[in-house]
Formats: sequence, structure tokens, C-alpha cells
Amino acid sequence: MAETSGESLARDESNIEQNKDSQTTRNGLLIAQIVSRTEQAETRTEQAETRTEQAKTRTEQAETRLEQAETRTELAETRTEQAETRTERAETRTEQAEARMERSEEAIRESELNYRRLFEAARDGILILDADTGRVTDVNPFLVNLLGYPENEIVGKTVGELSPFKDLVSNQTMWERLQRDGYARYENQPLETRDGRAIVVEFVSNVYRAGEKKAIQCNIRDLTERRRSEARLNASFREIGVLKSALDEHLDSIRLAAIVESSQDAIIGKDLEGVVTSWNKSAEKIFGYTAAEMKGTSLMRLIPSEFRGEEVQILAKVKRGEKIEHYDTVRLTKDGRRIDISVTLSPIKDIAGNVVGVSKIARDITELKAAEKLRELNIGLEQSVAERTEQLQAVNQELEAFSYSVSHDLRAPLRHLVGFVAMLHQDAGPTLSEKSLRYLETISQSARRMGKLIDDLLAFSRTGRAGVKKSEVNLDLLIPEIVADLSGDISGRKINWIIHPLPVLWADRALLRQVLINLISNSVKFTGGRTEATIEIGPIPGGDNENVTFIRDNGAGFDPRYAGKLFGVFQRLHSETEFEGTGIGLANVERIIKRHGGRVWAEGAVDVGATFFFSIPKHEGAIINGG
Repeated sequence: MAETSGESLARDESNIEQNKDSQTTRNGLLIAQIVSRTEQAETRTEQAETRTEQAKTRTEQAETRLEQAETRTELAETRTEQAETRTERAETRTEQAEARMERSEEAIRESELNYRRLFEAARDGILILDADTGRVTDVNPFLVNLLGYPENEIVGKTVGELSPFKDLVSNQTMWERLQRDGYARYENQPLETRDGRAIVVEFVSNVYRAGEKKAIQCNIRDLTERRRSEARLNASFREIGVLKSALDEHLDSIRLAAIVESSQDAIIGKDLEGVVTSWNKSAEKIFGYTAAEMKGTSLMRLIPSEFRGEEVQILAKVKRGEKIEHYDTVRLTKDGRRIDISVTLSPIKDIAGNVVGVSKIARDITELKAAEKLRELNIGLEQSVAERTEQLQAVNQELEAFSYSVSHDLRAPLRHLVGFVAMLHQDAGPTLSEKSLRYLETISQSARRMGKLIDDLLAFSRTGRAGVKKSEVNLDLLIPEIVADLSGDISGRKINWIIHPLPVLWADRALLRQVLINLISNSVKFTGGRTEATIEIGPIPGGDNENVTFIRDNGAGFDPRYAGKLFGVFQRLHSETEFEGTGIGLANVERIIKRHGGRVWAEGAVDVGATFFFSIPKHEGAIINGG
């Protein structure tokens, strides 16, 4: 039966699907095979890389072992070289030791040769003994010649067996000493040579080591000629001593004469009758007589008549051997002056001890006596000053009591007077006439003026007693301070102040301030009549020792004929009605300046003005700011 087209198409699609499924299966198997082979290839690659790394590791280990082998080879070579070096050094040291040994042997041979030469040429006798037997093994030529015995008669014997040494300490004693101390010495030993000559020697023995054995060396030094020389020298010294003694005595006499001549004291020699036998230069200077004028004459010509009796008594004491020390008396000079002298007299004795003359030392003490009198006068003056000081202290105490009385007893009545006047003015003022009121005002002003006068007197008194405490005072600072304090008194006035740079003064600041207040206040007061006042303050050159300051004004001035009265207490050149004041201010100024060691003065002319000056001594280290 014929297939329809639909069935045919369905069958084809089915075949296609089956082919697709079959192809997919084959592809899956193929992919799985490829993946498997890929994984196997990767595994083999990893194994190959591992084997490669292992090969590299084994290669590095092989290289390391090779390097270690090379290092060990180098170390072995180094040790071989070091061993060779040590071998070379050992061989070098061996050669050096052999060379040193050869040099040492040569030195020993040379030393032995030198010793032998010294032994043969020595100028001392030398014996070499065997330390065990004590017998001579060698003798030098000098000892053979000295003793006169041939070498064969000396070698082989002990020292005690040698004829020249028979009187030396026994051989046994010397032997024991050498064994104990290793040394023996005998001085000034007498020996007799073969030909009978007597000689003196020094015998010295020493034990020393010669290789493995000990030996004894005996040195015999001939002292005979030295002892003879010493004897001759000692004889010469004795002769020199005798000559020196004589020379010393002569020099002593020369020195004594020189001392006598150069002494500042008069040194006089006289006999027991008082006749001058010696007269030095100072005696000429003190008394005025030359030695030619005095020698051979009596010393009485120098003694005032009233002192001649004491001279006789002094000579009698000296004749008995007594010494008179520091006796003060009076003598006459050639020109008739009387001088004070201090005398020391000593007896001059001969070899037998008999007094044969007098040595007299006289010192001019005229100036000393005058100094003693001056000292006594000073003591008296000091006592007078002390008494005067005590009196002044008493006066000061009285003055203080008076000041107290003035301050209290006189002030009280004044206060009462002023008080009663005020009460009277208050109570009866309206009923009093103008004239009575003027009387009351006059009484009140007089009382106040009296109070001011008392204050000024007390200030003047205290100024004379107050201590002066000096310090550096800067006037450039002090003056403006004072001017400012006076501002109340000059209110409404026209004053031209001219203040120059001023110095630093060494003074008591409080007292100096009082001086300046007085002087500046005076200038202010006495220029009161001027429409325009001028007050100038400054320094002027005062020399090297003082600073001078001036205060100048164009005020009322004064008659220069009366300038000397300005600084007196209560001295006034103007009336009270013209210018008020007590007449004490300038006196106070002068007292303060004088207490500083300075001076004060004034210049002026009537109706022209006045200038007041004061000086203060300079103090080292003071600072000068001006003039």
C-alpha cells in the first residue's frame, strides 16, 4: 500500500532525530575521550614538572656539595700553606737561634778575651781561688810584680800559705766569712814583699759563679802611696789650719775695725784716766770733733760740769770690771749744743784679765727724747680732749634739756596767747574798734612769729648735733622735688625757672635738702616784688676737689658791703615789714655746709638780685652729670 506523503515525512523526521541522537552520543563519547586524554596530559605534565623540580633540587644539592668540597679543598690548601709557613718560621727561628748561639759563643769568647786582657792589665792585684779548695788558680801580673813572687810560687796555694799574707786574718776565718756572706773586706792591711818592702793594701774577696762552678776573686789594691799622700795632705791641712787661724784673727780685727767705723753709734776707746785712745766716724758726726782733735785728750771736755761727778763714779765701776748698760745722760758737742745720749761702757782686759781700758758706745737719743716728750704732750692733749669732750657732752645734754624746755615750756604760753586772742576776737570782735582789732592781729602775728622763731632755733640747734650720713645725692632729681613742694607759695606768680644739669653730690640728703629749701625759698621770697621773676640754678667749675652750685635770682638783692652778716644768727638786711623771716635760715645753711667740709658765700646788688654759692667736697667715684 502506497505510503502517504505525510507518513513519509514523519518517517524522515524520525530518522533525522535518531541520527541526531546517535551523533550526539558519539560527540559526547568523543568529548569525554578528549577530556580524559587532556587530564592525562596534564597529569603527565605535572609529573614532568615535579621530576624537573626534583632534578633541579638534586642539581642544586650537587652544586652545594661541590661548593663544600671546593671549600674543604681550599681549607686544606690553607692549612697546608699555614703548616708550610710554620715550618718556614720554625726553620727561621732555628737559624736565628743558631745565629744567636754563635753570636753568644763569640761574645763569650770575646768577653773571656776582654776579661783576660783586663785581668792582665789591671792596676790592682787579682787572685782567683777555687771555691771548694780555697787554692789559687790564677794570679795577674800586677800582683806578681807587687809581691815579688813568681806565678808558680803562688798558684796552687791557699792565701794563708802565701808568705805576704801571713799576718792577714786566718785563712779559715776568711773562708767561713766568704761561705756565709759571699764577701770579705780588710782595709789598711800591712804586707811585706819578697824584697822586704812594707806596703799597705786593701784586700777584698767576692764569691761569684763561673758556669756550673763557684770561684772566689780577691782584689788587692796597693794603698801605700795613697796613705803617704794623705799623710802629706793632712800635714798641709794642719799648716793651712794654723795659717787660717792667724788670718781669721787678722780678718776679725779688720772686720771689727770696719764695724766700728761703719757703726751708727759713737764707739770710743779710752784709758782708765779717761784719755781718748780711739774715736770712730760716728763719734765725729755726733760730737763734731775729729779723731785728731780727740785722741790723747780727756773725755771730760764733752761732759757738762753738773755731770762730771757721775763720770768719775762710772770709771770706778768699770775699773772693778763692771759693765754699764744703757745709761742715759747729757753731753756737749763742739758747737756747744747739749744732746741726750744713751751710753754703754765695757771694761777692756788684757790676756791676764786685767782691766786696761774702757770701751764706750754712745747713741744720740735727742730725737727719741723729743719724741717721748711729744708723746707725753699727746697723752696730755688726749686727756684734755677727753675732758673737753666730756664737758661738751654735758653741754649738749644741757642744750637738749634747754631745747626740751623751749619746745614745751615756751610753746605753751604762746599757744595760750594765740588761743585767748582768738577767743577775744570771737567774743568781743563786733564791739571792738578797728584799732583794737589791729592790736589783736599784731599780737597774733607776733605770737606766730615767735613760734616760728622757736621752731627755727630748735632746727638750728639740732643741725649742730645731728649726724651727717653721706650718700650720693642727685640734684637733678632733688631740685624739681623742692620746686614742686613750693608750688603752693608761688601760685599765681610768674617765675622763669632756669635749671641747668647738676652734679651728683656726696652729702647727707636730708640736710642738703634743707639747704636748698632755704636758698630757693629765699629766692622765691625776695623776687616777690617782680612782675616776672627769674631763678637760675646750676653748677660752676669748682676745681678738682669740690663741686660748686649756685642759686641766682633777680630779686631785691643786698648791699655787698654787708655780705658778711648774711649768715649770722638773727642777722637781717631787710626789715620785717619788707620781707618776713627769723634771720636763722642762712645761718642754718652755713652750719650744714661747713659740717660737710664745704663753704658758702653770696654776691649781690641792691634791687638787682643775689647769687648764693655753696661747695661740697668731691667724693671718689661720684658721677658728674653737669658743669
